[in-house]
Amino acid sequence: MSALSLAHTARPRLGHLRQDELAELFSTLATADINALAGHQWHGRLLAPFAAQHLPRPLLFALSALLATPLNPWYGKSFEHQVGANHWFAGISLPFGEYAISTQNSPHDGAPVLWLDYNVTANPALLRAIRGEVRTLADGVFLARMNWQTAKGLFCVAYFSLQAD
Repeated sequence: MSALSLAHTARPRLGHLRQDELAELFSTLATADINALAGHQWHGRLLAPFAAQHLPRPLLFALSALLATPLNPWYGKSFEHQVGANHWFAGISLPFGEYAISTQNSPHDGAPVLWLDYNVTANPALLRAIRGEVRTLADGVFLARMNWQTAKGLFCVAYFSLQAD
């Protein structure tokens, strides 16, 4: 199944895709609507971290499966109108890592995204360089890109999906 055809499946399997394939898929998606995300806690699954992009596909899939276990402390995200937060540790849901939410054009492909800007005073300096982008993959399923802002530009460090609990 091609990366583009995954956009039309209800419960897509994304763990075996590399960053370039996820970027291609991401570029075909519509921006996420904050009203669809607001008021819910979304379970996240980390996909295609930058450091793993050159792993053989079976190892990439195994890493993705491992990151979907409780060994990964990141649980997901919540959204409330113009602000949101990451949640850590399933069952505890400890919020840490806040972001401001807006709609703007992606610096990567120029199309609209739901923009998550971590450059807020509540965050420690290290987190303030994170910028997220969210688009709708399927009904109740979102694909997102995590970027790192440096003086030299914006770099994609990982993708992740979000689904309702």
